[in-house]
Amino acid sequence: MKTHTRIAMILIATFALTATGISLVAQDNEKSEAKKVRRVRLPKFKEQDFENIFFDDVFSQLQGERILGTRVVNNGGTDVSPTDEGSPTQSATFDWSKLITSTTLEDEIKSLKLKVDTTVNTPSQFQGGGYGKARLHFSMVAALFGIIAEYDQEDVRWKEDAVLSRDLFAKVAANCKVGSQQAFNEAKLRKADLGDLVGGNGIQGQITDVDFSWGNVVDRAPLMQRLEMSVDEILAPYTSDASEFEANIDEVLHEAELVTALSELLCKEGLEDAGDDFYEGFAKQMRDAAREIADAVKLNNQDAASKAVGAIRQSCSECHDNFRA
Repeated sequence: MKTHTRIAMILIATFALTATGISLVAQDNEKSEAKKVRRVRLPKFKEQDFENIFFDDVFSQLQGERILGTRVVNNGGTDVSPTDEGSPTQSATFDWSKLITSTTLEDEIKSLKLKVDTTVNTPSQFQGGGYGKARLHFSMVAALFGIIAEYDQEDVRWKEDAVLSRDLFAKVAANCKVGSQQAFNEAKLRKADLGDLVGGNGIQGQITDVDFSWGNVVDRAPLMQRLEMSVDEILAPYTSDASEFEANIDEVLHEAELVTALSELLCKEGLEDAGDDFYEGFAKQMRDAAREIADAVKLNNQDAASKAVGAIRQSCSECHDNFRA
């Protein structure tokens, strides 16, 4: 082998050994540095360190009942069974959705708004007999807002304004028993309020009646008057034959739900004869028959609807023979 070739091989071997040595030294240095790094120890806490800072049970520190939507919950976060009692800002819920839909409630209030617009127009018209119609319309508005206040579903319209609306319209309905100028002036104000509500605006006012009672919301007489209108003017003629039934099936369903709700309302504590088993028996017969009409509409069964209307009329007739509205 030539001399210069040997020299080249020796140099290459030397460089390789040198590089390996440098790498090993670097690794040793890194290990040495790693051994020198000290981690901060995790803190240790004792239960005593948190005394007087956090409550053991935050719910135990809350005062009174908590309200979630329309539900009363206790301080443990669970629902409280509703009662029949109400308050200025909160009404107990009731299963009204099983009797009347939110759509029917909204449509009926819109319809009443149009009736109020034509009834509460001029003082002379009001004093000439319009106050009686105004009493009927405002009584129905008060009753429907009372139902909305207790409605068991949150998607019903006007829920937030229901309690105030209920009380304001109940008051004007009671005052419309006479056709005085003062009653007309109040009716004009409530007419404007109803227009604001239907138009999507709220109303102004303060709730002062702390002891809620359905007897302070509506009288039995206007309820019975409206029930008779439903049966005589809509349900009876529109279920008389198949063609009328099909042509007016939406109106039949609307009135059937309304009769169902008003029949239940007749049994509410505070209304005349409520609590009398004999009287409530007639009201519940009417309620159940109205529900049968609603079921018949869904099945498109005109004959069943007509028979149920006959059952309503029978319960009304028997009730009127024993009780006066």
